Amino acid sequence: MASVSAPHDKKCPRCGSGLVDLEWRERINAREAQELWRCWNCKREFITAVASDGIEPSVAEIAEPFFTNLLV
Repeated sequence: MASVSAPHDKKCPRCGSGLVDLEWRERINAREAQELWRCWNCKREFITAVASDGIEPSVAEIAEPFFTNLLV
C-alpha cells in the first residue's frame, strides 16, 4: 500500500490529532470513493466517504493527452 501525502483537514475521531495520513482511496462508483486514513498519534485507522459533484470526463477527454496527432 502506497501512502499519499496531500493537504487535508481530517482529524482522528479517537484522539483529535491532525497527524493523519491517507493510506488508500477506493472508488465505489463513478461518483463516490472511500478513503482509509491512519493516525500517527494513536495508530487508529478510520474510513471516510467522498462524493464527487463534478461531471465525469468522456473517454476522448481522458485519452487525448496520451495520443498525439501524428499527422505532419
